[in-house]
Amino acid sequence: MGIASLILGIISIVFGWMPFVCFLALILAIIGLILGIVDTMHKSKTKDSKKGVSLAGIIVSAIAIPIILFSSLISFGIFAVIMSEDTDDDWYNDYYYDDDYLDDYFTNRDWYNKYRNTIKYDDII
Repeated sequence: MGIASLILGIISIVFGWMPFVCFLALILAIIGLILGIVDTMHKSKTKDSKKGVSLAGIIVSAIAIPIILFSSLISFGIFAVIMSEDTDDDWYNDYYYDDDYLDDYFTNRDWYNKYRNTIKYDDII
């Protein structure tokens, strides 16, 4: 269990820096921390002196958790910025739904009224 704790801690540090992947790495770090603690407790009860790998797993998993929490804050920030963006395409809607558009439309209809009677259907054919 100590080796598994160390491997999960290393994996969680590697993937803990990546936004949106860090949530999976947090789960791996917590599992690695639990496995390392359980293995250290088990070796303490059996008077086994080889606790180095499980202690390394505990340390690496414990270091990974704050890194992952920092990365998850950045991920939440990125998500909040993306979700708060205005998706109404204001560059398009501001003109077409504004009073300026209607003013332009009705004031520039003079060209249509001027040439409406001059072009006949027979002239086109």
